[in-house]
Amino acid sequence: MRILKIDKKENFLHLVPEIEDDLWHLERIIEKHDLVSGLSDRKIKPKEAGEKPIRVKMFIELDVDNVEFHRFLGQLRVSGIIKSGKPAEFLEMGAQHSLEICIGKDVKIKKQALKKFQIERIKKAAESTKKGKILLVVLDDEQANIAILREFELDEKASLKSGKSGKQFKGKDTSGKYFTEILEKIIEIKPEKAIIAGPGFTKEEFQKFLEEKGKPKEMQFFFMATNSIGKTGLQELLKGNALEKIAQEMQLVKETGLVEKILAELGKNSGLVEYGPKEVEKAIEAGAVQMLVVADKFLLEKREEAEKMMQKAEKTGSEVHLINAEHEAGKQLQNLGGIAAILRYKIT
Repeated sequence: MRILKIDKKENFLHLVPEIEDDLWHLERIIEKHDLVSGLSDRKIKPKEAGEKPIRVKMFIELDVDNVEFHRFLGQLRVSGIIKSGKPAEFLEMGAQHSLEICIGKDVKIKKQALKKFQIERIKKAAESTKKGKILLVVLDDEQANIAILREFELDEKASLKSGKSGKQFKGKDTSGKYFTEILEKIIEIKPEKAIIAGPGFTKEEFQKFLEEKGKPKEMQFFFMATNSIGKTGLQELLKGNALEKIAQEMQLVKETGLVEKILAELGKNSGLVEYGPKEVEKAIEAGAVQMLVVADKFLLEKREEAEKMMQKAEKTGSEVHLINAEHEAGKQLQNLGGIAAILRYKIT
C-alpha cells in the first residue's frame, strides 16, 4: 500500500493499492456511508433519439453502501450513491454507481470516524509492500536509456551508445563492452529492482550476459518488451502495465515463499504448523497463530468461515496472507485444505 495522505483530523485517507492483499485490506477498512472517490467510466444516455450511448471518464464520489473484493479479477468494487464529481454536466446525483478500485490506481476515503486500528492496518500494509528504488532501462543494439522511477515520474540518469552504428564500426562486435557499461551503470545506481525493456532481441542478449556474469544478488531484474527506445520507450513503460507486472511477480515470489515455509515446517515435523479449517481454527482460538495463510479459493467458497478466522487471527496479532490458488504454491495450499498456520509455539 502506498500512503499519499492520512489526515486524522479530517478522517481522510488517500491511498494507492500496490498488490492484491492491499485490496483485501481496503475491503476491511471501507465502511457503509464512507465517502469514496476515484476515477470511473460511466455510460451516458444520449439526449437525442437514435444516438448511441457514450462512455465518459469521470471523477466520482460515492456514499458507500456495499464493498466487494473480487480476488480473481484483481479489483475491489465499491458501490453506492453518487454524491459529487466531475464533469458536473454528466453527473446523475443520487444515482447508484460502482467504482472499480484496482492495483496502481489511487483512491480517496472520507470516513465518519478514522479508527486507530484502521490506521495501523494501513501502515502495516504499506510497510509490507514498500518499494525500493526502481530503475528503467530501454535498449536496442545501438542505444540504452536509463532512468529512475520516482513516484511515477522519470529521473533520467544516462544515455549510452553501443558504438555499433557508423561505417567505422561495421563488422565489429561491440556488445560485450556495451553490456558491461550498462551493467556498471546499474550497479552504480544500486536499484532494488531493474526493468530491462526494448524492441527486438537485445534485451534477451543482455539477460544472457547477466546470467554469464552473475546478477548482483541484491537486485531483482524484470524483462519486458517495448516498441521504442529513448524517452519514448521510457514513457511507454511508464504508461503501460510494467509496475503492475512487477507487483504480480513480486507477489508470486512472496506467496511461493510463504507456502514453502509451511511445507518446510511440515517436513521437519516441528509441530509448528496446523492446516485445514478445523485444526487452524483451534490454533487461532488458542492464540498460537503467528502467521495465517489462506487460499483465495477457500475464501471464495467459504467466505463467512474464512473471514471469521482471519479477523480472529488479526485480533491476536497474527499476520494474515492471501494466496492465489491458481499458481503452484496456491495449489499446494489447496491440497492442505485451503488454509494453514505457522504457530508461535506447539499446541496439544
